[in-house]
Amino acid sequence: MTTAAETAPTRRNLRIRARRSRRLLAAAVTCLILGLVPLTSVLIVQGVNSSHAAAQAERQERAMERWTPAEQRHALAQAHAYNRTLYKSSQHAIGAVMDVRTSEPDFAAKTDKTYWNTLKGPQGVMGTIRIPSIGVTLPIRHGSDEAALANGAGHLYGTSLPVGGKDTHTVITAHRGVPDKELFTRLDELKKGDVFYLTAAGGTLAYRVTRVQETDPSDTSLVRIEQGKDLATLLTCTPYGVNTRRLLVTGKRVSMPDDAPNVEDAPQDRKPLLVGAGTSLTVMFIGCSLIPPEKHAQGLHMKGTGH
Repeated sequence: MTTAAETAPTRRNLRIRARRSRRLLAAAVTCLILGLVPLTSVLIVQGVNSSHAAAQAERQERAMERWTPAEQRHALAQAHAYNRTLYKSSQHAIGAVMDVRTSEPDFAAKTDKTYWNTLKGPQGVMGTIRIPSIGVTLPIRHGSDEAALANGAGHLYGTSLPVGGKDTHTVITAHRGVPDKELFTRLDELKKGDVFYLTAAGGTLAYRVTRVQETDPSDTSLVRIEQGKDLATLLTCTPYGVNTRRLLVTGKRVSMPDDAPNVEDAPQDRKPLLVGAGTSLTVMFIGCSLIPPEKHAQGLHMKGTGH
């Protein structure tokens, strides 16, 4: 028969283990909360910035709609003329021009005044990009330097301006994986058959995705004009967070539907939520697993016997 002297240390050990288990569980819950707060903050900030970029794009579209028909025709004629000249020049410079003062590549191509004066809209915005399937609406600016990419998309210098037509291939680029902005983060979700829309000078063009490829940053073969075709490519860095290669999603011009889908109807990005949920379950599992088995078994037994 168990004596009181033998039982006391056992009960004291159980109480010590119980206190330790509670502290471990409290620590696990604290880690869970501390992990979810930054995640929630990131999602909120991304949502606010996405709304800001979409609003800016919509303001640009409304501003272009206020152009007179003659102004729109003139802007389109200039852009088409630029694209014809570009095609005939065999695209001698793609992405950047050399700054003679610094001997560094200039991704904004500021020295090309013809480029900058064509499709020159309010606040330097030349047009907009809409990708309904991933809920993206962004303004497009000239060039692909940080000034252009900080709050939207840029147009890759040396490729066709986004007004369509035979012998054209426009390339729109944006960042991926920026903590406070979504931009092209979900571009890898696009697949063949998805449609995206480019708007410039009061007109909207539709492109259906025909290929999704990866390439090295120095390889420009996939963004060059293909004779007789009307193409548009969306470009960003890949793999996510590593950014050593480039992801290219290319679409072929198709007929514009009567009503383009609303980007607001796109499925939401569940990746951050899944990561957060997975982290939460992992932390809680670890916290619970740290409670000694004796606590579960003997605790129930003691409650049942009235000790």
